[in-house]
Amino acid sequence: MAEPLIQFADSGESGVVFSGPPKMLRGNIRLINTSDQKLKMASLPVKTDTLLGPASLPLQNLAVGVKLLPGEQAAVSSTLQLDAQTPPGTYNFSVDISGKSVSATAHVTEVIDLRMEPTEVTLLAGAETSFERTFVIENAGNVPLPMGERCEAPLLDSIDLKTSMLQGLHDAVDMELKEKVQAWLKNWGERMPGMLVILRDPIVLSPGNKITASATFQLPENLEPFRCYRADLQIYNAFLSVTIYTTRKAGSVNKKRVR
Repeated sequence: MAEPLIQFADSGESGVVFSGPPKMLRGNIRLINTSDQKLKMASLPVKTDTLLGPASLPLQNLAVGVKLLPGEQAAVSSTLQLDAQTPPGTYNFSVDISGKSVSATAHVTEVIDLRMEPTEVTLLAGAETSFERTFVIENAGNVPLPMGERCEAPLLDSIDLKTSMLQGLHDAVDMELKEKVQAWLKNWGERMPGMLVILRDPIVLSPGNKITASATFQLPENLEPFRCYRADLQIYNAFLSVTIYTTRKAGSVNKKRVR
């Protein structure tokens, strides 16, 4: 007597199709239990010459984890996990279902995943306007990431919008409404001293690469002393927060109070 098996429910359509990012491609497998017993299936053997699994070893199995009652059929949701650096594209392979080779297709989508440490930088700015910092950057996605030689972000005074508005209105207490608005906008504009410029060596970071790189932070020369400025930068999906504390300029002398 033949061993009872869960079989592929061939409906005349194409085989099995998976789509998504390398770590989580999703698809449905049509299965049927043609026996008179309750059956379960944990995984299916895979045959491929191109696809690698999460540990960068040849892909061998596809997890399904299904239980079917006698005569029951189902479109079983399944996930295909591949090496994280699998390039975007379409890949053909086959799945063995109870001795039958079923064609399968994996549509791998693009993943941009830049990781950077540290994600926060603090600069103590005196007379110097240029600072160098070192970062560890990693391309955890599946496409090359060009990193240009320059990026910029506006510097903002730590005094928030509400405080700036109140100060501007206070300075324009005897003015008309239009003049008050202009005074507030002028006050807010004065709190934006310019751009933070970051310079680095241009590179193209390949998928899976993790390197150490240096960057130079250049500050505007008109920063006020004893203030706090902030800038937020986005490089692909990575974010960098920069805080700048300004001190009295080097060489300046505190004046003694005359009593």
